[in-house]
Order: sequence, then C-alpha cells, then structure tokens
Amino acid sequence: SHKAPIKLYDDIVDLFNEYIGSNNFDKFAKLKSRKSFITANESAYNVTHLRPKYRNVVLTDATEVTVPVFDAQSMILDLVTNPFTMNASNIAAGYDVFTGDVDDSFPDNQCYGEVHTGDEWIKAKNRYCTNTDEIDNDMPIAMIVFADKTHTDLHGTLSVTPLIFTLTCFNRSARNNTDFWRPLAYIPNLSLGKNKADKRETKDKIQDEHRCLSAGLESVKEIHRKGGFYATVMGRVVKIKVWIHFIIGDTEGNNKLLGHYPGNKKQVCRPYRDCRCNYDDLMNPNPSCVYTTIAEMREAKRVKRENVQDGLALLKSMSRYDIKNALTCKDLPLSDMESGPWGITPPELLHAGGQGVIKYVFESLSYQIGSGKDRDEIDKLHVRIYMIIKRQSERDFPRGAMRNGIIDGTKCQASERKGNLFLLLCIAHTTEGSLKLQKALGYPSPSRWKNFLECLKLYLAMEEWFHDCNQKEEVNNSREMIAKVLSMLQNFFPREEGTNGWNIPKMHAMTKFMVYMIRYGSAMNFFGGPGEAAHKFFVKSPGLKTQRRAKEFAGQTAEQYYHVMVTQYALRAIMSQEDMHNLPRNEL
Repeated sequence: SHKAPIKLYDDIVDLFNEYIGSNNFDKFAKLKSRKSFITANESAYNVTHLRPKYRNVVLTDATEVTVPVFDAQSMILDLVTNPFTMNASNIAAGYDVFTGDVDDSFPDNQCYGEVHTGDEWIKAKNRYCTNTDEIDNDMPIAMIVFADKTHTDLHGTLSVTPLIFTLTCFNRSARNNTDFWRPLAYIPNLSLGKNKADKRETKDKIQDEHRCLSAGLESVKEIHRKGGFYATVMGRVVKIKVWIHFIIGDTEGNNKLLGHYPGNKKQVCRPYRDCRCNYDDLMNPNPSCVYTTIAEMREAKRVKRENVQDGLALLKSMSRYDIKNALTCKDLPLSDMESGPWGITPPELLHAGGQGVIKYVFESLSYQIGSGKDRDEIDKLHVRIYMIIKRQSERDFPRGAMRNGIIDGTKCQASERKGNLFLLLCIAHTTEGSLKLQKALGYPSPSRWKNFLECLKLYLAMEEWFHDCNQKEEVNNSREMIAKVLSMLQNFFPREEGTNGWNIPKMHAMTKFMVYMIRYGSAMNFFGGPGEAAHKFFVKSPGLKTQRRAKEFAGQTAEQYYHVMVTQYALRAIMSQEDMHNLPRNEL
C-alpha cells in the first residue's frame, strides 16, 4: 500500500533475523517510531550542528524565499574527522594531506592527474596556508563545488539547485562516491508560479539567484574571516584553511553563476564566459584567447558609479549583467585571485561533448544521410552491433542506446551519445556498414572515407585523453593536435543552413580543455558525471519523502537529507564500537 520496492520485505526480514541472533537482542525492548528514532540519535550523538538553518532571502520583487543552508565548518569536519572517509586509502597519492606539499619525485606527480598536480594548486596553497605562527600547522582544505538545477517531477515544478562540495585531498575514486560529498545549500525554484509570465528584467532574475547563493556561501566566508579553524585530523591537531578551488556545472549554470549573457548570438560581444573572444572566434579550432580578469569587472563597477550609462555600456560590451555577484565578495576565498570566479569554472565533457559537439555531429549526419532506406539499414546494423558489443567480456566501452536509432539523438543521454559514436565507428569498420555509409554520405574517393574514419577515431581518443593522466610536457604540447581533430570534425560534419554552424560556445569550450588541465589536473577532476549522479542521493531520494509541495520542497528535502546524515552518523558510531570490541585484548 506504500508503493515500496519488492526487495524491502527481504531486507526487513534480514535485519530482524540479524538482530534476533545478536548478543544485544532484548525481547522486552520496544522499537521506536521513525521520528522518535531520529530525535534519540540526535541527542545521543550530539549531531544537531549538522541540521540545516533556514535563511529568509528577500528577492528583487520584495518577496521572500527560504533557503536551507548547511554550516560549511560542520560539513568539512564531518568529512575530515570521519575515519571511514579520512584514511590513507582515500587520499590522493603523492600528496601530503596535512601540509598540501606535492612530492615531485612521485611518478604520478609528473603527470596532470589528481587536482594537486595542476599548476594552480601550489599558488593557492601558498596564498592561504602561510604558517606564519610557529604553533600553527595550516592544513589546506580546498573545495570542489558542484551546482546544477535538477527536478523530481515531470514539469520541473519540484526543482531545486543543490550546492554540494567535496575536497581536493581525496583521490578520484573517492570523489566519485557520494559518501565524500556534502551539501552547502538547497536553492529553491525561484521561477515557481512565474515562468514566461514573469516580465521582470533578466538581470533581476539572475540577482535573485545570487542572493540565495550568497546565503549558501556565508559559512565559507565566515571561516575565511576567522582565519580558519582548529580540528583533530587523523590524530593530529591542525588549523584548517578553506577555499573554493573550482566550480563544476553546465554551460547555462556557469553563465548564471558568473552573471554572463547566455547564448551565441552575433549580437553578444563575448559569447564565452571566461575570455574576450567574439562570435567569429567560436569555430576557430586554435584560438588565441585573452582571458578575463576580476580587475575588469571592478573597473566596470567603478565607471558605473561615476557615470551610470557609461558603466552599463561597458558591462554590455563585456556581456555581463549589472548584478552584485555572490562569487566576487572579498571574503569568499577562491583559488584564482587574478581571474576570480571567471577562472574557476572549467568546461566539462558531459555537456561540452555529449550534450554539445557529439549531439551536433549526429544532427549533421541526419542532415547528410536523410531519412530514406540507407538510414533504416544503418539503424538495423546499429542494433546488431549493439547486441554483439553487449555479449563481449570486455566491458570498458562507452554505453550506447538503441531507442531511436543511431543517428537520431533524441531520447538519448549525453554519455549514450558517445557510446553511439563508438558504435558508428564499429559499423564503419564492417564490410556491409562501410559500403552503406559511403553510399549514404556520398563519398566518391577512398581517401575521404579513410579520413572520415580517422576523424571519428581521433575525436573519441581525444575525449579519453582529456580524462586520462597525461605527462605534463605532452599536455603542454597538445594544442595543435586538438586543433587538428576539431578542424576535421567541422569538415566532415558541416551543420545545415539556418543554424550558427560551428560558431557555438561548446566548440570553443573544447579548445580550452588543455588550459584547464594545466591548471587543475586531468579533466576527469572537473567532470560533471559524479555530480549529476549525486542528484539521486541529495535531491531525488530525499525529495520523494517530502509532502511534494512546491513552496516547501527545498526545505523539506534538506531536512530529509539531514535525517540521512543522522542515521549514517549513528551507524558509523555503532560500527566503530563493534570494531573496538572485536580487537584482540593486547590491542585494546
């Protein structure tokens, strides 16, 4: 009657059997209700500091919204004092977790791999961890923040933007686990009841989001104002210094975080958020980007204070909204003090590749092949290859999809598009598929077909290379090869008339991966996949346990996630006690 999963019955049976067979079983004990159980654990383990606080934020139209905010210090302490997360197996190799020093003799540190191998790490660490006092032992705790709007219903009414973070000291496999992420805030759906009927200026809508964001980041700013805080980590007393190393998000989300104009229209002076390139530079496979600085924004604000019209004109030439940006607050510690927030929002392959370049590749194929018999036969080959690949013992293949055929990109996830591109390459290497594709694409010469196959192979290899751990010299010398692959892609997959061609921000983003790999290590470090997967844990699962009321959805979701943290805390405490009881007497 409660629409519970079928396996829940077996799980409850196993739980009771284990309890009845344990030494702690008491047949006279009475089980508590859920609410009493949570309250008892709160008081027993003193975890009320993990509870979200509810901040009322006044929006530009004088209405108020409630933003549930978690204390950053409590969340960080919950990670660094937890023996299940803070142990040697979860720490990045070749990295001193207490000082932030990098062992240059360690082989992996000769490559751009973990976050500390990026060039920005030492600069940021030296800026915030000064160790000026002899009794201070500054421990760098750099945050990787993920922000992306998600919804739990069909039409997006029950939507929320979770602001979550993990720490750079953890290795890649640890950061892929939701146990190593914690929330900072849940920004509610600010467009509720407004949508297209909302006639306010776009800058006011963006400003509302930044007011909520500012409330969510207040505890991080407070840590910086206090100069850090003391904690006992792995048996050692340290002073924890905190900053935001970089932010992961999609193109739309990052534009809102930076107050940047969306889209790639010719009228937009700077279509991409972090540089001065114009519309015509977007399809350049090897652009010479001049990166923006925070000093530019401060100058524009100064000009506006002296002359409003001149200031607004200058902001428009920079493609920026006239807002008070939550990320430019002087008390918010960022890794890049020169570029500010504009230098800490790298592109990531889930959206730049799967939702961007590969999506347009299949649109171009659809345009070139049409919808006749050839396409139907290619789709049939796709189904055959898809089933053959599934039967292979080798599982390290990108996952494809066959819902709508290989060329139709609808009803397809970003990661599945990459899998379909790989399947297209497999089809092109079969005798039957080669003939059908050459005929459908109208390639008259073997040389063009050979170059077409080379283009597919190079692009898929380039995406894998972005996420790999590569020698630093190789990365620094990779620009020409990346430009070659992107040029081939534009040549073999022209976009149809009536579009912007390849003058799109996501094509420009592909040229920037090398730059951000040098700054922050392998592109896997700022990949959006783990953050997107965390939506199930931070929003969708707790969101199902709410009353599903739009106005209270963010607050109730935060409260339900807090209950998850309480029970996990209690479970860890019980497991620690059991481990102590199981130790031999000479080790106790």
